[in-house]
Amino acid sequence: MKLKSFFAGSVEAALGLAREELGADAILVNSRQAPPEAKHLGAYEVVAAWMPGEARPAGPAAEPSRAPGEGQSRGQALPAGAEESLCREVAGLRRQMDRMRRAVWHSGLSRGQAVALAGAGADVLPSLLEADIDPPLAHEIAACVQARMAGDPLLGNGSTPLDAAEPSEQLRSALRAELGRRFSVDPALGSAGVGPRVVALVGPPGAGKTTTLAKLAVARGLPSRRPIVLLSMDTFRIASIEPLRTYAAILGVGFQAVATGLALQQALQEHRHKDLILIDSPGFGPRDMEAASELATALGAHPKVDVHLVLAATTKSADLTSVVDRFEIFRPSKLLFTHVDETGSFGPAFSEAARTAKPISFLATGQQVPEDLQEAATGQVIDLILERMSN
Repeated sequence: MKLKSFFAGSVEAALGLAREELGADAILVNSRQAPPEAKHLGAYEVVAAWMPGEARPAGPAAEPSRAPGEGQSRGQALPAGAEESLCREVAGLRRQMDRMRRAVWHSGLSRGQAVALAGAGADVLPSLLEADIDPPLAHEIAACVQARMAGDPLLGNGSTPLDAAEPSEQLRSALRAELGRRFSVDPALGSAGVGPRVVALVGPPGAGKTTTLAKLAVARGLPSRRPIVLLSMDTFRIASIEPLRTYAAILGVGFQAVATGLALQQALQEHRHKDLILIDSPGFGPRDMEAASELATALGAHPKVDVHLVLAATTKSADLTSVVDRFEIFRPSKLLFTHVDETGSFGPAFSEAARTAKPISFLATGQQVPEDLQEAATGQVIDLILERMSN
């Protein structure tokens, strides 16, 4: 599969460029705001893919001498090495990509119908913003929904023919398809292979890491009837390890407190025959990141550790972005959202999953252990977003 980026002042214009050059056999891989180094090419980037063996229509040649501000947007081939990086970035979206149809403009769709359907798609934007989805992302989603509703061959229109469903059903289908393309889910714990599955939960204070760890121990550890152990690195505060020690005693599983990176290394070696090792960590605030970097280094020394960033879904958008960026030193592979039952808007959480391209692993919806922990599912996350939009 080959990839090519198209830049323009809007998502619609970039989609038009891709459609003109690559034709109906191309599929949409991603659409987003252009990265800083490519802003001079256009405000938005659309990445399209096609199979090397497929014929590509000759598209309009790029005009390097023309400035982007003069109304001409340009397609830009990916530089060497960027194709592989982009493939990794959208790996979580492959399942959705496989379901996207390579459709052409429906022959029975009149211009009047297309205009009406596109207008219905445009009405989505206020609802997306009301759901607290990040404004640039909301504009991108609305533009792609509008293109889907108008029968854009690059996007396809789902499995239902345009003339076989009511416009409201088409709009909902297009919106769900576009929302689902923006994030991924992965409730797996640890790395497959020889040795124990090792999982660490990191995050800010009050996110619910310890309770979530206990839920994971019950839901994923005990049913396997294989030995598990809980490790606590939350030794900075007085009696901070006691809740997890209590959980371990109730569950009848092993527990150990580890205060340093060396102690963690020794503990992992000691418990190498366990099936599952769950690691709790302190809640690090903005002023605690020096101590956090030491723990991040210790966890990073063990490549098998599966790090989940635990975030409260009640956190407002700007603060959530700040927290996610701050905890990037731990190189988390997944996002785990707690307090889902306490928020009326899942938009900020969804926006972060889309922005970082990190899959959502679990959703915590209350304090009960383990009932209030659910494996993240694509349809469930979309329902959480649409629930606010329908209110």
